[in-house]
Amino acid sequence: MSIDLGLSGKVAIITGGSVGIGKETARKLARAGVKVVIAARTKAALDAAAGELRADTGGEIAAIAVDTTDKGSVQAAVDETVRLFGGLHILVNCAAAPGGLVRNAIEEADEDALLLDLNTKLMGYFRMCKASVPHMRKAQWGRIINVGGLTARCTEALSGMRNTALVHFTKTLSDEVGQDGITANIIHPGVTRTEHVESWFREMADEEGTTFEAIVEREAAGPAALRRMLEVEEVADPIVFLASQLASGITGESIAVDGGLSRAVFL
Repeated sequence: MSIDLGLSGKVAIITGGSVGIGKETARKLARAGVKVVIAARTKAALDAAAGELRADTGGEIAAIAVDTTDKGSVQAAVDETVRLFGGLHILVNCAAAPGGLVRNAIEEADEDALLLDLNTKLMGYFRMCKASVPHMRKAQWGRIINVGGLTARCTEALSGMRNTALVHFTKTLSDEVGQDGITANIIHPGVTRTEHVESWFREMADEEGTTFEAIVEREAAGPAALRRMLEVEEVADPIVFLASQLASGITGESIAVDGGLSRAVFL
């Protein structure tokens, strides 16, 4: 039995859409009948990803280069999306440096790196929302899904402040746009098997003289309730659900998709 997500004919932009969670979300949205724009900085990588996704899904997928730190670039990407597909209904914000750039002690913390983290992720998501919301208001239907991170809920890294701020932004935005049929939610992925994480774990293994599998066990599988690392589709599926008509009553929520990695209780 197939479930109708109510997404056929809708238009989506996914930032960070050339790799990892963003790319898998694009794949699943395209299979649900969504016209998808994947956006990132590197056009060559975008074009390769778009070609792969078209071949796999048979869907309408465009690749548009965007720098989310630049207001003009963001507006141009949204304008081009609307020109190509006639509107905009879904925004998935996923463009950021995975894990953050500032993960050391405050004495060694780089102020410029922290500002770049905030500019790229927090302000980048803000810019994308600001440019996209008018088109969702016009349609009287919209879905905004921000991809945050578990550092919003723990003290692991100073760069985590960007994710905590995104929770506040998402909740505040949900209040503002709800009357126009627009929902806004934030997802916090756990350790997920993306290209970046695999590369990072292999570097750690080489530096420590151990195996990739040992690093996965220590950093991802061992601490998680599921005792394994998550796959990209396990994060993409909840994003697609939140983008669907089925999730029309869910807004302003901060949801961990982490395989039970976090242990805190949230009421």
